[in-house]
Amino acid sequence: MDDIPIEKIIRSRRRSIALIITPSARLIVRAPLRAPSEVINAVIQEKEGWIRKKLAEMKGRPQATVHRYEEGEIFYFLGRAYPLHIVDDGRAAIERTDRLCVSCTLEPEIAGWIQRWYVLEAEKEIRSRCMWFSMTTGYTPASIRISNARGRWGSCTSKGGISFSWCLVQAPMEIVDYVVVHELVHLAHHNHSRQFWDRVREIMPDYERRRKWLRENERLLRI
Repeated sequence: MDDIPIEKIIRSRRRSIALIITPSARLIVRAPLRAPSEVINAVIQEKEGWIRKKLAEMKGRPQATVHRYEEGEIFYFLGRAYPLHIVDDGRAAIERTDRLCVSCTLEPEIAGWIQRWYVLEAEKEIRSRCMWFSMTTGYTPASIRISNARGRWGSCTSKGGISFSWCLVQAPMEIVDYVVVHELVHLAHHNHSRQFWDRVREIMPDYERRRKWLRENERLLRI
């Protein structure tokens, strides 16, 4: 439809058409390889009310921060805000106190250094939570990996490996825990069936509140 622009159409060997509203308020269509444009447009027309509602909902959520890496700019770590502080010394280091302290020697490539710092911290924090919940639930992943994934917070492979986006470490710990539990349960339930969500609820009775927070605030966690 002309008044509801489609960001892109992704064709694959699927059997049905799926409509996805991205966090940036864009419509993505997943369709079978040979689905005609007329059929896709008909589905969009049928779901127009739902699409407009979701687009408005996404636009109303907190906007992603565009970092300029300037003194005093806010960076989040485990849900807490840390103002950026450029330290005038010769050490090539990043330290977290009540601020995120970055050596002035790193300024020429500060964005890359801060991302690397986040990756290292995510390795420690997310891996630790994953091991804890693995012990308490009995779900043991074949491997744990921290990735640069942007489209989703976590994923589980058919071989039992799980991975998490390093961006997740910006969220409060209870949100990190929700994503960890979500992926661990996928080791036993490979889809989002009723059995899957029932098991998540057994482990984390308030998972729906945490899931809602992540949906509504995910733009804040994008760097």
